Amino acid sequence: MNYLFLNLSRSYARWLPALAGVLLASAAHAGALWEFTTPGNSFSNGTWDFATAFTANQNLVVSGLGYYADPTNGQVADNQVALYQCSNGDCTGTGSLLASTTITNAYPLNGHFRYVTISSPITLSAGTSYEVAGVSASDNYTWNDPGFAVNSAISLIPLNGQVGRWQASSTPGFLNSGRTDLGSQDGYWGANVFVGAATFTQVPEPSGLALFGVGLAIIGGIAIRRRRT
Repeated sequence: MNYLFLNLSRSYARWLPALAGVLLASAAHAGALWEFTTPGNSFSNGTWDFATAFTANQNLVVSGLGYYADPTNGQVADNQVALYQCSNGDCTGTGSLLASTTITNAYPLNGHFRYVTISSPITLSAGTSYEVAGVSASDNYTWNDPGFAVNSAISLIPLNGQVGRWQASSTPGFLNSGRTDLGSQDGYWGANVFVGAATFTQVPEPSGLALFGVGLAIIGGIAIRRRRT
């Protein structure tokens, strides 16, 4: 009996570290595709369709879409957001709609954005390009933001030297052309994408680390059992 237990223990000890590595790798990329420390600007001058194109560096699961919350009150104004798959690598062709939703204040503010869940999670394939577009609805928007950072699971696609695309519109349409007013600055924000577990629906908790802790506890228990045997 003890021999059988020891064999099973050795098996678990071999695959638990690998499982823990997968959990930690997934947790490392879960969250928003971009964020910043503080807004660089706060401006509103109409209703705009702001879009950002990116390439997935690995397979990702989209659980929600989001929009930049007005910094004066932390609210969104029923902003429409849409996610597209691009027909070519730099998103200058056409886009196929994958998901769309209206961003409300249903869930807590998450960083500088509010997110809502989509009807069903969408898998983004590594090496494929996508674009997310959102309508400002006369809300304040921002650009050139201190501490701007991009999730390492994606790469932004610049066009005409800038990553933001925009046009005057009341719908979140696919934009295959860009302007040059931003230069190398980030913006305009705008829409965002949330990948991994939809932690924005509640007070965030380190679920991945919790599972990792369970794995460590099992390994520790196995080690104690082996010493006693």
